[in-house]
Amino acid sequence: MSKQKFLLFTLFVVLSLISFSYNVRIGDTLGVWVLGYPEYSISELIVGPEGEITVPPLGRLKAEGKTLDQLEQEVSTKMQSYIKANKVTIGVVKYAPFPVTVIGNTKINGVIDIKSEKIRLSDLIGQVGGFQDTNKSSFAIIKTPDGKEQKVNIEWLKSGNKGEDPYIQSGSFVLFPYDYTNKITIFSDFGTSSIDYYDGMSLKSVISTMNVSVNKISSKIIVIRDSQIKEVNFENILKSEDFFLEPGDTIIVPLNLANKVLVFSDFGTASLDYFEGMGIKSAIALLNSAANINIPLNQVNDTINVVRDSQVFSLSLNEITNGKEFKLLPGDTVIINKFLSYVYLNSDEVSKQVDFEKHENMNVRTLLLKVGINEEFVEEVKINDIKSNLDAQIKNGDFISIKTKKNYVYLTGAFNQTGKISFLPNENITLDKVLGLGHGFTNDFSGELVMIDTLGTAKVIKVDTKDLSSLKDIFVQPGSTIIANSMERIAYIFGDISGSVDYSLGDSLYELLLPFNLSDAYEIRYQIANKAGNVDASDYNALKSIPLEGKVFIEIYKKSSNEVIVYKSGETKVITDNIVRIIDVFSSVNGFTPVDKGVIQIYKNGKLIESLDSTDILNNLTKEVPKGSYVIIQPDLEGSYIAVLGNVDPKSIRTDIPISLVEILSSSKIDWKNQENAIIYTEENEEIVVNLGNIDNLRNVLVKPGSIVYVPPSEEQVVYVFGEVTRPGLVTYNSGMTVLDAILKAGNTTKSAQPSTVYLFKDGPENPPITLDLSGIIKAAPIKTSMNPEIKPKDIIYVPKNAITNIVEVMTTVQFFMGFVDTGVDVFENVKGLF
Repeated sequence: MSKQKFLLFTLFVVLSLISFSYNVRIGDTLGVWVLGYPEYSISELIVGPEGEITVPPLGRLKAEGKTLDQLEQEVSTKMQSYIKANKVTIGVVKYAPFPVTVIGNTKINGVIDIKSEKIRLSDLIGQVGGFQDTNKSSFAIIKTPDGKEQKVNIEWLKSGNKGEDPYIQSGSFVLFPYDYTNKITIFSDFGTSSIDYYDGMSLKSVISTMNVSVNKISSKIIVIRDSQIKEVNFENILKSEDFFLEPGDTIIVPLNLANKVLVFSDFGTASLDYFEGMGIKSAIALLNSAANINIPLNQVNDTINVVRDSQVFSLSLNEITNGKEFKLLPGDTVIINKFLSYVYLNSDEVSKQVDFEKHENMNVRTLLLKVGINEEFVEEVKINDIKSNLDAQIKNGDFISIKTKKNYVYLTGAFNQTGKISFLPNENITLDKVLGLGHGFTNDFSGELVMIDTLGTAKVIKVDTKDLSSLKDIFVQPGSTIIANSMERIAYIFGDISGSVDYSLGDSLYELLLPFNLSDAYEIRYQIANKAGNVDASDYNALKSIPLEGKVFIEIYKKSSNEVIVYKSGETKVITDNIVRIIDVFSSVNGFTPVDKGVIQIYKNGKLIESLDSTDILNNLTKEVPKGSYVIIQPDLEGSYIAVLGNVDPKSIRTDIPISLVEILSSSKIDWKNQENAIIYTEENEEIVVNLGNIDNLRNVLVKPGSIVYVPPSEEQVVYVFGEVTRPGLVTYNSGMTVLDAILKAGNTTKSAQPSTVYLFKDGPENPPITLDLSGIIKAAPIKTSMNPEIKPKDIIYVPKNAITNIVEVMTTVQFFMGFVDTGVDVFENVKGLF
């Protein structure tokens, strides 16, 4: 079994286990798998309008209302006539959308299709874009199809706390009424409006302003008042007793379907206005013109049904087209089905249901033409397991087996063209011919071919994509299958540069990094397969000697700063020369002027590494200053300066007296939430570490003139986001951040992402993740819900490429990635830091 099939099979097993009690409904997409017999397997089956599925070679089976276990048992029992020992697995690949009507204080009103088995009230609010005005709705009213009503308090949604969050059924009506208002809100099939209330306003006066014919309005009008739903008889309003409204009432005016003719067809569905003398012909004509639904008569079933009250009239299409008409009445339902004539085909090349048109001659030759099988290559034909010939007639529902001559090969995997490749009779098939007809390899080709002959013997062939000449000497047996193994070639890059890059077979680390034009100030840390190491970005020979393979993890960081920063009495200079000497920093700020004495102090990595007075300077003018240093030049003046450096806006404070530390830091744009401490370096070279947790105590810490206040970088609070996002890597954490916030900070999902299956690791990469469906809110204005929960620092978010990604593979990738990040976190924390 191939890897893809195994993953698909695993998905179906998991889905069937978690959905064993789920009842199948119309519109569901099911996956059917017969273990060991792929020619009888179909990956997707849609439950049709009559609740049926079509399973070759079994035909149409009733699926609606059955559990997956019941359906599996029925298919398995019927398959025993074809395969004695079979194991059938059926899982839900995609749930049929069910409708929920949402009205009131939300950004989207109307019928919403929910594409999952069920949905909670909070997630429904997210799918309709949230509230129009958050402060004007405190409860929701849910009315289920059986008439039951439920009032739910939704105040908890605004505070982010937990509260009552019921599941919404299919066909439910959900109203978010505005808390007290002086307006009357009207929802109808003719439009939505809001009008100011006045004393004595009645339902009749409101409807008269709608400019709608009364025969188009339903006999029942709904009025919602104080969370109570009232049904008002429209005829009584017109003829006798009016209904008086109150401020804040909501009115729902349904369409009168009694004066309509409903048409349901395989080509489209419409509601047509009835007129005197309306017939089947005129209804079909209206579908083509008014409803823009094309119904080609040559594709329509021979019988059209009309449902009238409890009666069903079956009409002949042939008689109608030849002049016989059937007059319709208001409220009739017309059902027009597509002509269905099909057989089940099973061959070495294709296994599927094949449809025939009305005019087509149903024989084997026509069938071969429809599926593109050359009759010259047909060796044997069986109809319902009985040998036959190419001219034999076939009937609707027949099972046709075609055995073809073995003068072809199958291509699968990383070829640009896969499937059956045919050759002339008695032609010698060589691997270079096969590759030519397969149009070469895709970018993810691993360099390895697996050739399986008709006896099942496998042979592995290594291919050099830059020299294919050796392939002309390798002969291929007709009927063989050739698999071009693929390999995922993607490099995850983070650090000073972040992103994900696809690379080609044969690329080295040099080709991968060439577009970034990195200088010798950068160093590269890499993890490729089982190899790891560090290399200078400017060492091109070393980069070219490191080939890429599989998933690659790259960290790019600055190993050293190329700057020296000089401070003197509020003046700042930045020197970027290749070599910086004492004389360079001294002359850059005009020495100790206005005096001729003073001290030079050099700091690196937060430590004082050298102090030079006026005499020392003369003897060390050519001494080199390390890159990434701070140099403080203190003239010997009466009074002095306090220098403020590090993770703040650097500055010098002129003072003759000691100053409170809180006063010094108050104007330095310090991040009080994350900063833990500060360091004071006195003129006596004393180092004092001050805890910044208690601001009141800082008022008692006095800093003397001539001192240096250094604020070290705080440890960054981060969240890890990778997979199919624009900039995978580390994202800065903010208080209250949700999963979607973090994904948006990482540049949002890519086009190939699968937002319906996002993994959130809350307890480290070695524990199973939470699976989230963000597909309904990824482009909306979401609120925090169960599908978009709040996250914490060090949480891990993984966005996969497709929905059938194996969970074990996800956890392995995440653990590998986090292991790589953790081993280099010390280096990562130092990027761009001069201390």
